[in-house]
Amino acid sequence: MTEFAYSIEFSKNLPDHKLIVVFFLCLWFVLFLLVPNLWWLSATLCSLALIDAKQRLINIMPVTGVVLIQENESWLQLNGPILDLQGDLTSAHRYANWLVITIRTEKGTRRLAFIASAMDKVSWSHLNRIALSNH
Repeated sequence: MTEFAYSIEFSKNLPDHKLIVVFFLCLWFVLFLLVPNLWWLSATLCSLALIDAKQRLINIMPVTGVVLIQENESWLQLNGPILDLQGDLTSAHRYANWLVITIRTEKGTRRLAFIASAMDKVSWSHLNRIALSNH
């Protein structure tokens, strides 16, 4: 069987932060109901957790670039204005319109996330099929 290498271009790979903000607002409200005397502590902790969650999302989601992935192999290369890496694809998980992959590089393990709206439908299906078929 012939193996194909796909070059998948993506842009505007940015998450919608509304869901995260709503989650932490609901968490703060529940904490406020459980411990009303410590409303300031729960507000501070939820704010810090929100900032940390947003920073983690920024770190795992490259905004633009090109993914080179080889079919029937677990090798992936990512080229972008900020991030250049290549390595073996160790795991892949799909959550609704998100694809979260883990890559083992020479510098260690790196997690990346892509959303469906960052690329065209054909590229999204190729990336999902190849990443999920290996794991």
